[in-house]
Amino acid sequence: MKIRFYGLVMLVLTCLGCGLSYANSVTYEKALQDWSAMKFGLFIHWGIYSIPAGVWDGKQIEKLGEQIQRHAAIPHDDYAALAGQFNPVKFDADAIVGLAKKAGMRYIVLTAKHHDGFCMFESAHTDFDIMDATPYKKDILKQLAEACKKHGLKLGVYYSTPDWRFNGPHPEINPHDGKISVFSKVSKANEDYQVAQLKELMTNYGDIVELFFDMGEPTPAQSKRFADAVRDIQPDCMINGRIMNNQGDFITMPDNHMPDIPLTELPWESPGTFYHTWGYKSWVKGDPLEKQIPAQIRKLVTIAARGGNFLLNIGPMSDGTVVQYEQDVLNGIAEWTAKYGESVFGTGVTPFAKLPWGECTTGDEKLYLHVFNWPEDGKIKVPGLQNPVIAVYPLSNPNKSLRYSNGVISLNGVEQDPCDTVIVIEYEEPLNVEPVRTEPKPNGTLVLSDATAIHHGKYGRESYRSILPDYYRTWNVGDLEAGKYDVSLVYKLKSAQKDFKLEVVGATLDFSLKGKAGKEESFIMDGNEEVSDIVKGADGKWQKVTVGTIKVPSSGKAVLTLRQGQEFEFKATLDEFKKQDANYRSMKLDIKALVLSKKK
Repeated sequence: MKIRFYGLVMLVLTCLGCGLSYANSVTYEKALQDWSAMKFGLFIHWGIYSIPAGVWDGKQIEKLGEQIQRHAAIPHDDYAALAGQFNPVKFDADAIVGLAKKAGMRYIVLTAKHHDGFCMFESAHTDFDIMDATPYKKDILKQLAEACKKHGLKLGVYYSTPDWRFNGPHPEINPHDGKISVFSKVSKANEDYQVAQLKELMTNYGDIVELFFDMGEPTPAQSKRFADAVRDIQPDCMINGRIMNNQGDFITMPDNHMPDIPLTELPWESPGTFYHTWGYKSWVKGDPLEKQIPAQIRKLVTIAARGGNFLLNIGPMSDGTVVQYEQDVLNGIAEWTAKYGESVFGTGVTPFAKLPWGECTTGDEKLYLHVFNWPEDGKIKVPGLQNPVIAVYPLSNPNKSLRYSNGVISLNGVEQDPCDTVIVIEYEEPLNVEPVRTEPKPNGTLVLSDATAIHHGKYGRESYRSILPDYYRTWNVGDLEAGKYDVSLVYKLKSAQKDFKLEVVGATLDFSLKGKAGKEESFIMDGNEEVSDIVKGADGKWQKVTVGTIKVPSSGKAVLTLRQGQEFEFKATLDEFKKQDANYRSMKLDIKALVLSKKK
């Protein structure tokens, strides 16, 4: 185990692939901090799957366009023949990099090889690449590398562990849906092939800022070998957690997901899309621009406020052009970042657990308040700020002073931005924010609910599945008196029965709840699951029950924690993951009231 520093937070990581001296070095820390500071990048999913564009045999194929071989059950040779039609003569690397730069993006990640095994770079180890199998015969990755260097952006590479081409006409099948598996095991021959290609990618394209592995089930030894192939040549290249088996430098969130609160224990990145596909599909339409542009800007802000990087995807057409809709969204983001970029880039995480009107990022003795939801009374509350305030003004008009009193800002006269109105607070002294606390009633009774709870996730780098949102919950409590309390709940539980643990000031109460079991969640994952598809809330009728008595040993402010009664351990393989009790992957609990009634 090696100790590293990420910002001001000490990280205990287990990146076995890094040499000990380098992992603890100032050089590594700077590389990791530089990666984290980028904030915003462009993901490009592009390959021969853009030719069918979501249509096969005259039928619109549902699900992910880049996995059409899987979802349309396209025969091995028929799919490979698409390469002979791939001729993206309208591809303009300078234009794409320029589009990204204008939007405020700092890096670009290209799918050098997706699950279909087709390579968008020149490889000496296969003929199934852009140079040998297509009439185009130009290295796409090389062109992007040169354009990134020219325009001052960093280059990253996506590399799929599954390789349906390498595995031949009889690839591993997912027993749950009968389709080609995206969690296939890696043969020794495929392992050697991948290491050889990783060395090509690390050698032939200049500095690579990020290696984005995806899917598959490599063994611990294979994950380490892949990581070593990258780090031996480019030790400053950050590797994502989907390399599996704790070999990555940062977490890749589930697609289109971000944690509910700031995550600073581990660096992380959130990949996002405009629609339920990554690769181009001719028949898929996005939300109207007036809805899509604000949505993506707010994602960017929220991810920055919670400590991550946002990797926003486009899927070019087979001729190399960027879909006009995607250009329009990026240009809309560009208009906003041109005005308000300082409120995202170079900022730190929010000091607030919840803000009903939006988000907050932090600068040097500045708070950037991002107002997404305009208040009906024209006022926003900044809860718990203890610092002396020097000035409050709209970022778009620093000369306009706003009224601030007792943590409340009047937005009178502020021009509302349809995407995100940014208000700046300049303050003195080190930032000091007191958490919002729920106070007991005069009779000592404490009433809590989900509305005031902070939802914590559990995160790791063991596998694609090492992301557990809503793993436990906490409440900040005011002056709670010492003594005995009866504990009761009004709740819904999506489980027949489940154990829980309540903790406060060192005291613990173990109890069980009964509920209504829901349909068991599917393990058929294709790479674009919303978190709501993986972790579902409770249903049924509200139930009320007294679960026991807890003795609070001392008076004062406190944090009350509700945990699950069993730990859910992260496992690298799907089989190991499934052996554990699915009840404990998430709370599956809705709380209308959690009541501590003081006994006389």
